[in-house]
Amino acid sequence: MSELAIQSAEAITGDLPDMPIEPSWIQEGTPVARGTVLVQSADKMLSSGLWSCTAGKFRWEFGWDEFVHVLEGGATITEEGGAVHTLGPGDTAHFPRGLVAHWHVQDHIRKAFTIRTPEPFVL
Repeated sequence: MSELAIQSAEAITGDLPDMPIEPSWIQEGTPVARGTVLVQSADKMLSSGLWSCTAGKFRWEFGWDEFVHVLEGGATITEEGGAVHTLGPGDTAHFPRGLVAHWHVQDHIRKAFTIRTPEPFVL
């Protein structure tokens, strides 16, 4: 039996490490994405961290379930089916695995995320 323990991470200030958007997904501008996983479950199928992005438009294919909480800035996100969601500071959303969405980050966005992956997410 594995030992149970709380994981924690220090507050992060400044720029996050590069976590680039797939170049073929970028539709407009030159969005710069940065992010990091801060904590993970023992089986590496549940991960939580921070992500930020500068202005631009891009397509995103969710290969996992993702919950987000917007900390700064915001984005307008359009599902391929046409539903439009505008997220700003304090907003929380769930993006189901398999969803394809188009993001429009007007200025910047910084969010906390938690993802549940179908396979271990090895860093």
